[in-house]
Amino acid sequence: MVEPESNPSRPLARILSTRLRELRARQGLTQEQVAQALQVHESAVSRWENGSRFPTGEDLLGLSQLFRVSIDTLFGKSEQCAPAGAVLLDQALLDRLERAADTAEFDRAIAENHGQALWLPVPEGSVLLPIAEAMRRAHHVADRHRDSKFVDRLFRPRR
Repeated sequence: MVEPESNPSRPLARILSTRLRELRARQGLTQEQVAQALQVHESAVSRWENGSRFPTGEDLLGLSQLFRVSIDTLFGKSEQCAPAGAVLLDQALLDRLERAADTAEFDRAIAENHGQALWLPVPEGSVLLPIAEAMRRAHHVADRHRDSKFVDRLFRPRR
């Protein structure tokens, strides 16, 4: 029998299994902890990670929420469409602000993140990309218009 990891006819299962192992390791979770969080048996998580079984739609949503990634990311997609009217929320900063014991701690957190917005509106037609890919695309466009007085705006956030 061919192992699912090496079976070229199941590339999506291979990608998903790899991503699940990476995400679980990055967060320092055991398969048992993931199973408890999703209220599934530990063997289900093991099967997802070895590619022999595929999670249900509900389990994919649970994994997405647990690891704080999109389902697209679980499937190895690096470019993700951002829905119009959405915002990019810095959840880690919001969590830190919510945990602030008093106003002084709240103010300290804000001061340490000077110039950083808690959320940014996402314009229609936006995509989320890894930084390296975004820079590559911006450089490609900038190289075509080097004489523009606005070309530097491609490489810095608006204030």
